[in-house]
Amino acid sequence: MDGHSHSYDLTLPFVQDELNQLKIGDLVYLTGEVVVTVGLPTHKRIKEYIDAGKQLPMDLTDGMLCQVGAYIEDTESGQVCRYINPSTSTRFDPFLPTIIDHSGVKAIGGKGGVGPGTVAAMQRNGCVYLSFVGGASALTSEAVEDVVEVVWKDFILQFRLTRLRVKRLGPLTVGVDTKGNSLYVDLQKQAEAKFEDLMQELNDGRL
Repeated sequence: MDGHSHSYDLTLPFVQDELNQLKIGDLVYLTGEVVVTVGLPTHKRIKEYIDAGKQLPMDLTDGMLCQVGAYIEDTESGQVCRYINPSTSTRFDPFLPTIIDHSGVKAIGGKGGVGPGTVAAMQRNGCVYLSFVGGASALTSEAVEDVVEVVWKDFILQFRLTRLRVKRLGPLTVGVDTKGNSLYVDLQKQAEAKFEDLMQELNDGRL
């Protein structure tokens, strides 16, 4: 990171050139439609569809798949999303590389980052990881305008694939950029360096 983050307003479906300009630490606001689910079985089913050459019920091409739970109510005027809440993305690492390699998705969203296999898939496909701010569900939920579509209703509510229309969803932090740079790898290196310095100080103190 160069210490100078920028803020971007992007619309979905994504334009590759716009994604390519993002760097780790930048802030992003999104307008358009995103697909959300927090289901491990849901991600497993997506991978199974891809492995079997079956068409997914929602097109992810140039879109965003979020590890985000959505609480939706049926009202007289239709379905309403009351809130969204991000989940830890590393739980889904066994499925994400395949999804990124074969679905055309251009952004993964959640919290906590992703592992090296997923980062490598992102670099191969010009995909980014966008991190939700922890504890800011009330703020991000306000960006949801409509429930566009819900499929795989055999799953419990939060596991279903849900397409939401959002307006200026964010701020989301670029955790992994299209070049494969990872904010989480940088933070781990910094933590390891500080740990080594701390241990050296403790050893010096004992001497």
